[in-house]
Amino acid sequence: MDSQDIDAGRKRWQFRYEEAVAAGRVRDADFTTLSGVEVDPVYGPPPGENVPDFERIGWPGEYPFTRGLHATGYRGKPWTIRQFAGFGNAQQTNERYK
Repeated sequence: MDSQDIDAGRKRWQFRYEEAVAAGRVRDADFTTLSGVEVDPVYGPPPGENVPDFERIGWPGEYPFTRGLHATGYRGKPWTIRQFAGFGNAQQTNERYK
């Protein structure tokens, strides 16, 4: 993916993220590592850099959604851990939970 496409994607992501912040959909929390280093809302290639196959990774909230469905990531919706206990095949499992 060329640098212009990557930079345009970064701008789209930034716009959606800022919209979510303005709407109050981002948690008011300290996003730092255990060492106290601030964690940025998103990481990507430096501006102006070509990255082969970056379209396979993309930006949060954009196709192919490898970085999540929402532009805000875990800042807007905390991670959830869900337990699933299957039974037989998919059809049998669905019937069990109905």
